[in-house]
Amino acid sequence: MKWEKLKPPEPDDPMCCCECDIDQYGCCCDCEDLDETFSRWLKDRPGKGGCQSPVLGAIIDNLEISMIPALVLLPVLLRVAALHYLLGIIILTALPGLVLWYYYATHKKKRRTLFFLTLALFSLFYMYYLFITEILPRGDISQLQLCTVTAGMIVTIVSLIHTKRGPGFVTSSLHEADSHSQEANKDSTHLNGSIQSAASSGTAAELQTTKEALAAKWSRCPLCKIMRPPRAGHCRTCGSCVQRLDHHCVWINSCVGQANHRSFLFTVTVFVLTSVYGISLVLCSLCPRQYLMTALLYCPGAYSQSSMALCFTCAWYSSIVTGGLLYLLVAQVLNISFNVTEREAQLALRNKTGQRRLWGLVIDTGEYSRGFYQNWVEFLTMADASMAGKWYLVGFATNAQWFVSRRASMKVGTAMMTPTADGDLDMSYASLNSDGTCWRLNNLAKRTDTPGRFTYTSERWGNVNDMSMVDVKYDEYALTHTIKTKDSAPTVVNKLYGRGVSLGPDVLEKFRQFSLETGVLPENIAFLPANAECPAA
Repeated sequence: MKWEKLKPPEPDDPMCCCECDIDQYGCCCDCEDLDETFSRWLKDRPGKGGCQSPVLGAIIDNLEISMIPALVLLPVLLRVAALHYLLGIIILTALPGLVLWYYYATHKKKRRTLFFLTLALFSLFYMYYLFITEILPRGDISQLQLCTVTAGMIVTIVSLIHTKRGPGFVTSSLHEADSHSQEANKDSTHLNGSIQSAASSGTAAELQTTKEALAAKWSRCPLCKIMRPPRAGHCRTCGSCVQRLDHHCVWINSCVGQANHRSFLFTVTVFVLTSVYGISLVLCSLCPRQYLMTALLYCPGAYSQSSMALCFTCAWYSSIVTGGLLYLLVAQVLNISFNVTEREAQLALRNKTGQRRLWGLVIDTGEYSRGFYQNWVEFLTMADASMAGKWYLVGFATNAQWFVSRRASMKVGTAMMTPTADGDLDMSYASLNSDGTCWRLNNLAKRTDTPGRFTYTSERWGNVNDMSMVDVKYDEYALTHTIKTKDSAPTVVNKLYGRGVSLGPDVLEKFRQFSLETGVLPENIAFLPANAECPAA
């Protein structure tokens, strides 16, 4: 049987009642709401005999309390394992099996648990305690090595605290998202009709087209009932949608998403390096005559003293934990290199839309990958989630009347985007006029509850602006859609920014198609000619 059939369901992996084989009342449907109702009915309906005994169900439901003594018993179990190597083999084999079983039991029930986080922290501090009390007095550890191990542990804890601050939850409400979308669609249709009255007969079609264009990058969560940005997913364990959801990590009792993915990777990396270095120091102290690579398998005299046997057993325990985290680290690095999240990989496997690469270690969906270098650049800058830096205004499209007379004189301008500490966006525009003077405009766009959406009032023009980031690749281009309202008369403005003065034909065509779908006439879509830049203000 394949591993995909045995593993617990991943976050945002909706239960399809067509595939449900745990109940005799399975049925087929296409409605996700009916799937949710069916799943809830199965959970609330009293179970029939033969599925699970009441005693086992009670144990699993109350396992959170009953597993607390296991943390106290962990030192006892390690000391028992240190009595004889056969006991060590039995206990060190049984412990990972019990942990995996508990993981399956809690993850299958979509329950949050502090057990794994507590176990990880307790193991970390206990191993450090033994290192100080048992290995350091032997005199084989220098002050520099002690400081290195201590610094690694401190950095791991600090990084873990930073990771726990949050994965980046999607907090926008359905009412706000729907109101914004409907307002944008109605405004676009109204504006198109005001410029060209003959287009009024196509209002319904334009409304539908505009709605599809604006919603192409966003989706509605069937559980949270909110609009969420691309690559966001719903974690059923946390009960919320997370931006660029990777997976729910039981070891930190939180999701890994856009806001904490980098710190999560850093935490795992520092822990693995510190653990490997600490294990090597312990083995060199216990087995100075053995090669480091073979000391774990053959260390004469390791069981001659109880303290040595305990340290040797803990080295084995640490190696098992480090091996599991090393596998996680390798999987994360490969996923980042192919620009795919763990959630996207699992969905691609289920839908049979991905390809296995590197002997099955990574699932390549081919949807977001833009090459090894660009994938890592995107990952290392994604947590900023902003348009920080310098941009060039390459494309401009609007259905405003003033654009007809001004289009011929418009050229490429520059824009400096500076995110504030509150999540707002300070926008500074500059364009060099033909007479050598510089035209400048500054606005502070206030963030909203909807990610990628900002509002601001122009002090120069007195209009209210509702700006949305439609499509952004922070190292290449950004496409924005703005509805400007003044005296109850709205206009649509689409802008195409680039990190350079020239963009690829596919990006230009994407901008042109989007502008047409949002009610802008073909003659009102302009790709601006090159221009000299204004001097620094």
